[in-house]
Amino acid sequence: MTTLTVLTILRLVHLSGLIMGLGGAMLADYTIFSRGVIRPVSDYTIIQTRLLSHIVSIGLCILWVSGFALITVKLQLQPDFMQNPKVWAKIVVVVMLTINGILVHRYVLPLVMRSQGRRLFDGATTRQIAGLTLLGSVSLVSWSLPFVLGKAAGLNFVTPMSSILAAYLACILVAWLGLFAFMTCIRSIQALAAKQSVDPVMAAKSWDEQIAALREGAVIDTRRETGAAGNLAHFRR
Repeated sequence: MTTLTVLTILRLVHLSGLIMGLGGAMLADYTIFSRGVIRPVSDYTIIQTRLLSHIVSIGLCILWVSGFALITVKLQLQPDFMQNPKVWAKIVVVVMLTINGILVHRYVLPLVMRSQGRRLFDGATTRQIAGLTLLGSVSLVSWSLPFVLGKAAGLNFVTPMSSILAAYLACILVAWLGLFAFMTCIRSIQALAAKQSVDPVMAAKSWDEQIAALREGAVIDTRRETGAAGNLAHFRR
């Protein structure tokens, strides 16, 4: 087997790890959002999140092993390979993915399990929402960036690592601010819907039902105000 053949196989394995990690992370985020934020956490949420977290962990392990193997083979073909700043930027991103994965397993997964029967953000503080959305943003950007860097051949040996990492952190910041604002709005709508409704089951209703409750509450309040004004005018007469 030639060196080029080995290199091709390693690239395919490396790509498989990226696909497993990115796909698993996106599906896990969607599961938590749809069945943990919008609706209360159920057994399905916990089982699905556990399964997907294992898939992401396997993808990350494949990424590390195949990455080191790729570096070893590349050094034989190109002795100055490690002088490429883009390679070091990729390593930093994978380190960030590893740290983020450890934090997710330590804090997010136990939180999902403790929240069974209620929504993830019920009673959550702004600080907790900021932390959860930060971990989600780091995961999304960090799993996506290697695909971009892999296709950006023009960055090889030209763009400094500091510039690549600055763009990486900027993407995380933008994603975090957007996700944090979105989740904060959702929590506010859910809290308002719970206050507007006299039905205790409303807190467990879906997104569309919450919006409908808000609209119905606004109509009722308007009718009450109109009726009160009419009664006051009749009394004055």
